[in-house]
Amino acid sequence: MAVAHTGVTAAVVAIAARLEQEEPAFAEAAKAIRDRVEGPLQVAIAGRVKAGKSTLLNALVGERLAPTDAGECTRMVSWYRKGTGYQVSARLMDGRDQSLAFQRTEGALDIQLGNLTERDVRWLDVRWPASTLDTVTLIDTPGIASLNDENSRRTREFLDPEQGASGDADAVIYLMRHVHAADVAFLEAFMDRTVAAASPVNAVGVLSRADEIGAGRLDAMDSARRIASRYVGDPQIRGLCASVTPLAGLLAETGLTLREDEVANLRALAATDAVVLERMLLSTEEFFEVSASNLTVELRRDLLARLGMFGVRVALQELAAGATTAASLGPKLVARSGLDELRRLIGEHFMPRSRVLKARTAVQGLRSLAATMRASNPDASVKLDREVEQVEAGAVEFARMRGAHLVTTGEAKVAERERGELERLLLGATPAASVGLGPEAGAEEIRRKALEGVAKWRDRAADPLADPAVVEVFETAARSCESIYATA
Repeated sequence: MAVAHTGVTAAVVAIAARLEQEEPAFAEAAKAIRDRVEGPLQVAIAGRVKAGKSTLLNALVGERLAPTDAGECTRMVSWYRKGTGYQVSARLMDGRDQSLAFQRTEGALDIQLGNLTERDVRWLDVRWPASTLDTVTLIDTPGIASLNDENSRRTREFLDPEQGASGDADAVIYLMRHVHAADVAFLEAFMDRTVAAASPVNAVGVLSRADEIGAGRLDAMDSARRIASRYVGDPQIRGLCASVTPLAGLLAETGLTLREDEVANLRALAATDAVVLERMLLSTEEFFEVSASNLTVELRRDLLARLGMFGVRVALQELAAGATTAASLGPKLVARSGLDELRRLIGEHFMPRSRVLKARTAVQGLRSLAATMRASNPDASVKLDREVEQVEAGAVEFARMRGAHLVTTGEAKVAERERGELERLLLGATPAASVGLGPEAGAEEIRRKALEGVAKWRDRAADPLADPAVVEVFETAARSCESIYATA
């Protein structure tokens, strides 16, 4: 069934469709750009080595697919898309696709490169029939160890809009175990001040392996939430991502894939003498003490590998509360992991503006295509550049994204009392939400609030002493209110 496009999305699709008809030599590239707009939102997962990227991807998919060890496939960009069957291929540096053999080892994919080397492969493409991939394609990027190593180079090139824009992600999830100066410096390297690539508008942060922050205590996630709240209030972090939420990724992944034999092992562990069990949970050394429990050391190792010490403690607590099967215990573990909060954040921050985010990426693809066309067809290249400029200049959706970017990063220095109002107006998922009304608000009330906003922000933009970036934000706010008034 054809997708009905409106606004900037319709404009981008129309340009790509014209190129398919008028420029046969570039029809395939134009179709790929159109498919990007019409396909799922593409979300990259990035972060430092051992931050838990693959574990998070598995939790979001709901299956153990991405390998979490340090094998060669974890050093490549890997796409996980919705497929009608099970298929893995490699996109080679020369643009060809090559099917790869694979098998599942303890759930995770063991992909065989065959005669290929890492340097031959641009990215891996995994097609999987998971319903969680219906609206979102997830992209696992190599761990960032430093600014200079090969893994960082692959991730940097993938996220850089100058490197073949059609492969860019529409949005980014950054994983941080702690926010060190090196992490901030690396994230800032991706912040494109024209909203072409990573931006607080299309990036969220995850305080990963959050259970380790509290040394695996039962209140570890509460401590992690307080730290995440402090990060959200930090202007420097707020300039890098829209929000930060804590996640115990291993607990989430295991909760979604928990087996009955593992629950049986937990029940056997729970039958250990209470005093002895309390001592076992103090450290891994005590946990693996041979004579401490009737449950074998090997099975205890398996539980710790799947749950971590925090997860074992949580699982035992939930068992005592009556969750004694995989069907009842698994959801309890997921609820305690922070995964639901992350899914809500993705749903509230990315999905309502997914079409605009995809159109933004498609515009970058059209610009890249115009540059490619320049040598063989300069007239067509100039025409395409002109069309893209008109779309960028005329699209209120892009103007709102840029305005939100300027406010969130602090480049437009507005009063704190206005910051929240502007972010709500420029990033609101619905007209009612944008003007500060509830979902029950009627069209007349929305138009009244929008008209008030036009007058307010036009007046603020008229300040002759205001910084140009601030004037741009206020004018965009007024323009947004005009658009809401016209369409409510």
